[in-house]
Order: sequence, then structure tokens, then C-alpha cells
Amino acid sequence: MKPALTIESKVSLDDGRLIPQLGLGVWQTRAGATCEAAVLAALEAGYRHVDTASMYGNEESVGAAIRKSGIPREQIFVTTKLWNSDHGNPERALETSLRKLQMDYVDLYLIHYPVRQRIQSWHALELLRERGKARSIGVSNFTVRHLTELLRETKCIPTVNQVEFHPYLYQRDLLEFCRRSGIVLEAYSPLTKGERLKDRKLVAIANKYSTSPREGANSQSRPSIVGKFSRNSNSKSPAQILIRWALQHGLVVIPKSANPKRILENADVFDFEISRADMELLDGFNEDLRTCWDPTHAP
Repeated sequence: MKPALTIESKVSLDDGRLIPQLGLGVWQTRAGATCEAAVLAALEAGYRHVDTASMYGNEESVGAAIRKSGIPREQIFVTTKLWNSDHGNPERALETSLRKLQMDYVDLYLIHYPVRQRIQSWHALELLRERGKARSIGVSNFTVRHLTELLRETKCIPTVNQVEFHPYLYQRDLLEFCRRSGIVLEAYSPLTKGERLKDRKLVAIANKYSTSPREGANSQSRPSIVGKFSRNSNSKSPAQILIRWALQHGLVVIPKSANPKRILENADVFDFEISRADMELLDGFNEDLRTCWDPTHAP
């Protein structure tokens, strides 16, 4: 029997390290007070994983919030990324990120997108890992084709492939390839950027799962939808269903929000379990919906 999922749940990486399964994404979170408040709210709620990138422009704010939290650095898993224009000198790019974060290392350093120089850059990341500047290394937005090419050129398997992933973009072939190859799939934009949170099918599933302690975490007694997009006030939210779906598939998931209330809500997904039948229903929602980049035609 698998252990129950908690906010402290972690996933093993191929290099032997552990990554917290739930994290906070800070893409499009405004640098300064807004970003600092979001990260502090997440850490106070029990998150121990923050995902940023040089392209986001908020690494300094992430680092400042972590220092203000008083939580020891080694207890927080920090990810940042190599941006497309920095492939000429990945070492300098990471040093710049570390300076902004005011950290000696990051826990995970990712190639942000599969640009043409990705193989050369990957070998540079291998050296950065050997020097301890990045504890683990991985990629983002890589397709099966990109991963196959990379694996032919290196013995160092990417620990993570961070991609857009949710029931409406259920990239089953990519997920199975990553699992066979020992690569952890990490889901960004797991909430479809809000585009499907009012989907009737999703709301109907959310209404089955109660937040009421008296009715239990898996209550199936919720009434059906009332009105076009309404949901029961005591039910789990569609966003919580999407996050829980990813967690139950064994993915690392990094929902983004700058709203402290929503950050707390996104973490309130450990007191219930989606039934097998509903997981299968959610698996069938795929419509190849991309709300972010489409790397399928990247070189």
C-alpha cells in the first residue's frame, strides 16, 4: 500500500535526491512585495518547494522571502532555470541567478526550453552539478523527441522534465516515456490558467468531495451541480481536484498563485482521495489544450 499523501510528500529523483511533490510556482508573480508575500504565505502553509526562473525576473524576491521566513535553507527546495538567451554561458547564467537568490546552490537547475544549443548546454549543466552549484539538473518543455536525442548524447539522465500537464493536456506518451527513462515529470500550469475551472464535468467531480470533517474526506453524497457553473460551498474546488489528480498520478505539481488564500487552498488537498472511477474520468478529459508554450515544433 502506498503511503498517504501529505504536504511533506516527496518524490525520489534518479540522482538519489528528493523533491517535494507540491511546490509554489512564481511565474508572472510581480517581483518585490507581491512575490515575497506569496512565497512567505506558501512557506507558512507548509510548502517547502519554490519554482522560479531567471526569465521570471523575481529570483531576488524569492531569495528574500526565504531568508525572511527563518526556515533553514536546506529545508527548502529551490528551482531556477537557464533562459534561451543564456545558453552561450550557462555557468555565468547560474552564477547570476545565485547572486540574485543570495544562495550558494540551487536544488534543481533546468534548461527552460529546447533551443538548438541544448546538448552543449546540458554538458555545461553536468559540470555545474559536479561543482555543487546545482544539486540536481533537468529540463523543461522537452518532448519525447528532445528527450530521446538528449539521452543518446549523455549518461547523465535529466532528473526532471517540467511541462504543462493537466487532464485537458494529458500527455500520456510523454509521461510513460519519462517513467521508463527514470525522469520525474513535473506539472506546470496544472490549473489550465483558469481556462477549464468552470467546466461542467470538472465541477461535477469536485462536488462529490466534501471539505466538511463531519462528512469525511471522501464523501460521495454531494448533490449535483445547481446552475451552469456553480459548486457546493462545502465541496472541494475544481482547482483542488486538478492538483490532487496530478499528485495521485505521482507527479510533482507547482500551481502558481500570488493570492495567499488560493495558495492555502491549493495545499488543502491531502484530506481526501479521488476515487479510481473519477481518476479515469479525469484521464478522459484530454483535448490537447495548451495554455502556455507548444514545444512540439521546437528544433
